[in-house]
Amino acid sequence: MIKALIIDDHPLFAEGMKSMFKTEDGIEVVAIIQNGHLAPKILEEQIIDVILLDIDMPIIDGIATMELLFSKDCQVPILMLTMHQSMKYIKEALKKGAQGYILKDASKKELVEAVTQTAQRKNYFHPKISEKVFDYFRGKKTTKPEGQNLSEREVEIISCLSNGMNSKAISEELFISEHTVRTHRKNIMHKLRVKTSAELVRLAFERNIIGV
Repeated sequence: MIKALIIDDHPLFAEGMKSMFKTEDGIEVVAIIQNGHLAPKILEEQIIDVILLDIDMPIIDGIATMELLFSKDCQVPILMLTMHQSMKYIKEALKKGAQGYILKDASKKELVEAVTQTAQRKNYFHPKISEKVFDYFRGKKTTKPEGQNLSEREVEIISCLSNGMNSKAISEELFISEHTVRTHRKNIMHKLRVKTSAELVRLAFERNIIGV
């Protein structure tokens, strides 16, 4: 069962989300808070597998909440749950470390998929914005980040990871074994000093790993 924390300043919406998930969905909302400042305490007290985080909140917004969590070495994957479809917000969320991004008007099926994939540390983007994200990445030129000795194959794998592909999908895309993908991925993580795919996506934006 995936244990979820919702951070949203609209209690009726959050409670509706909580009641929507059933046992058969494999998701349980174990806590709801309206203030991101309370999140670190919740994470200390409970086992949380995924955080559903709104962007617009009055006391501390979603972006600042992510900064707070990662400053405290939070390892829990974050799924942005918002009404904003602008690439401005999407890029900012990904830069700060979000694993996924879904809109509040998503269907239950989409929400279950988003929460499940994010909890597994796979990137997820709402169908309404996925093309925007993929077009953004596809529009970049393939270049190596300054100061990093990445091979062309490693850059290709980073590009695939940025598109939310897992090891199996990457192996099929690049015609290499899953073992080879995992080996490359391990080497990439070591070279870039990151631990998660979300951090790789963030570096893709910040360090021009797959170009601008």
